[in-house]
Amino acid sequence: PRTLMVFGQVMLGAIRTNGSPVSIDETVPLARLLNEYEIIAVSADSPYQTLQDLIRDFKSEPARMAWAGGSAGGIDQILVGLLALAAGVDPGQVNYIAYAGGGEAAVAVMGGHVPVGVSGLGEWKAYVDSGRMRVLAVSSPERVGDSGVPTIRESGFDVAIANWRGIVAPPGTDRETRDWLVSALRALRDTAAWQDILRANEWEDSFLAGPAFEQFLKDETATVDMTLRAIGLVQ
Repeated sequence: PRTLMVFGQVMLGAIRTNGSPVSIDETVPLARLLNEYEIIAVSADSPYQTLQDLIRDFKSEPARMAWAGGSAGGIDQILVGLLALAAGVDPGQVNYIAYAGGGEAAVAVMGGHVPVGVSGLGEWKAYVDSGRMRVLAVSSPERVGDSGVPTIRESGFDVAIANWRGIVAPPGTDRETRDWLVSALRALRDTAAWQDILRANEWEDSFLAGPAFEQFLKDETATVDMTLRAIGLVQ
């Protein structure tokens, strides 16, 4: 009961894509904590000033444009696949390079090894704030904060997606322990310190617990599976 796991939309996709022998169904869901939106970013000296500029080249020769991101089958690759579909490009032609983490992907983008990358807003925020990366678009339904960065939809492509984060407990966790943990997470959510962390990272409070969270996980798993099929990552 003292071992918990942080997970999110990325893990659902990776489990499915990699044919994992274990799944989230084997854990005990506690709560969803937040939503983090994805960004499409380029290096500060990139010739691409808008997402439309980048997609124009992407459409002309899809396989020649490399996209950097996190784990194969995760939300970064799903976003690129959905963007390809929205732009009228066969997702099977996408040249997606999966890095071990957002840090390595960021280095590849900033170093000019790949022309564009995808990651969570909070994960690359420091590189953007320091002027080493430039954000072309964000995957939120509406603009985030006061940065002035347009959404993907504003840029002309009907795509919006969030990488939520949640907490699960080990299999076999009893009801009393589960209820205590959920209460503790509710108390965490209400603290000023947690709210400050959400604002600092531009995360969206999306707390959800109990049966509603369990149903959300079932629905989200089905949606991820459908999306992965649509973009050709699984059969």
